[in-house]
Order: sequence, then C-alpha cells, then structure tokens
Amino acid sequence: MITNTKVLFSAVLKSLKADCVCDIGSRDGDQALLFRHLCPEASVLAFEANPINFAAMSRDVRLTNQRIELFPFAISNARGMARFHITDVDYNDPDANKGTSSLLPSEKVKIKDAVEVETRRIDEVVPVQCPKAKAVALWIDVEGAEFGVLEGMAGIKDRVLAVHVETAKVKLREGQRTLAELVSLMQSYGFVLCGSNIRSASDWGDAVFVSERTIRTLGPRFGLCKLKGYLGFWVPVDHAAVFLKARFPAAYRLLRKAYLKVGT
Repeated sequence: MITNTKVLFSAVLKSLKADCVCDIGSRDGDQALLFRHLCPEASVLAFEANPINFAAMSRDVRLTNQRIELFPFAISNARGMARFHITDVDYNDPDANKGTSSLLPSEKVKIKDAVEVETRRIDEVVPVQCPKAKAVALWIDVEGAEFGVLEGMAGIKDRVLAVHVETAKVKLREGQRTLAELVSLMQSYGFVLCGSNIRSASDWGDAVFVSERTIRTLGPRFGLCKLKGYLGFWVPVDHAAVFLKARFPAAYRLLRKAYLKVGT
C-alpha cells in the first residue's frame, strides 16, 4: 500500500514505546532528533561513516543536548574494515545533498575520496550499547548497502519492532540487492512489508517492515498506524516541511511539533 513511510514508522514506534532507535546512515542527525522527540526515554544511536558528516555531527550541540549517541561506523553484515566512497559535494553548502556517500560505488555519483572505515553488525552494537533494549527500531538510509545492514540484524531480529529502509526495485549501485530480495530476507526473519512510497513508475523509495509479533501486539492499533501512514501520503506534509525548514524555520518548528502530537 502506498503510504507516508515516515508517518507509519513513527506511529509504530510511538505506539509501542521503542526503547532503542538506530539511525543508520544518519547524515546530519536530523532523523535522530525526531526519534528523540518521539521516544523521549529511548536510547537513540546515530551511525554515520562519512567522516566529513560525522565531524559536523560531533560539533552539533543539538545532538549532544538530546543525548544522541554518535558512532563513525558503516553498519554492515561483518565486523572489520571496508572502502567507503565519499560523494564530491560542497559540504559547507546547507542545500547540498550530503547523504549520497556509500560503501557501494555508482557511476552516476561523483566521488571526492575513498577511505577505509570500520564496519559493524547492528546485532553486535545494540547488545553492548543497549543491553536491556527489547523494543528496537531501525531507520536505514545507506545508499544501496541496505541488504548488508539487514543481514547484520539477524542476532537481534526478535527484539526489532519495525524497520524503515531506503531501497530500490532495481540495482542502482554496484552490488546492490533489490527490494524483492529484501522482502525475502525480512520474511525469513518474521517481518511483513506493510507500506512503501515507491510508485509503479519509480525505481526507488522507502519501505517499512513490521514484525509479525508487533502486528499481533498492536492489534487494532496497527490498523490506525497504517491509516495514518496512508493519509500522510496524500497530505504533503514532507514537502511542506522541506520548504518551511529552508525558508521559514519558525513555522517549520511549529509544524514539527504538530506532527509529533497529532501525526503519530
């Protein structure tokens, strides 16, 4: 079902009070801040392998003040080192897309540099950083390398409520796995594809997987979560938020507060 994936994911998190939220491929920590407001008592972990982005996040007092834990790792399916491709953009330009760097190369993305970064499995990190966490949620935006992230959650799959992941119906980067392959893997973990914003004419977008256990626990409330996501797709909240954030920050903050109170 076509849906606003962020609204659906957020509604599930808030309904079941997630106690650990992982922002994987964080870029600037903005999503991590949203999760902090959605789940005030949860541990929020932000992972960003691009060293330029990570340095900027480390200087951001908003993240420090909101107790966002930062890690310079590329989350994958193995612990070790890997080559990470840094996109060539102006990192001082607030309007530049600084979130297209990846473990996977692409002929369509100009590379500034390639560096060695540490890789970790999320099922190794969460038990160490949040040993008591029983309601984990994963937000994954890793530019084509998402299948490896999902392989690396096998050890904590029974603790995970929901997964929001950017994906594609076709391979857009060298070594990328498709949405169909993600669906097969997640089904083997006991998860259901519950919503996507990928239209028939589009190759890529976002998808939300929710565990069968979570769906049973929520019962009728899960139907309400899906309804919010569906309505959120047809009400252009995301587009309005992007415009207001750039042009009218005060109005953006008001919209964000309304989203937190009403939209989820």
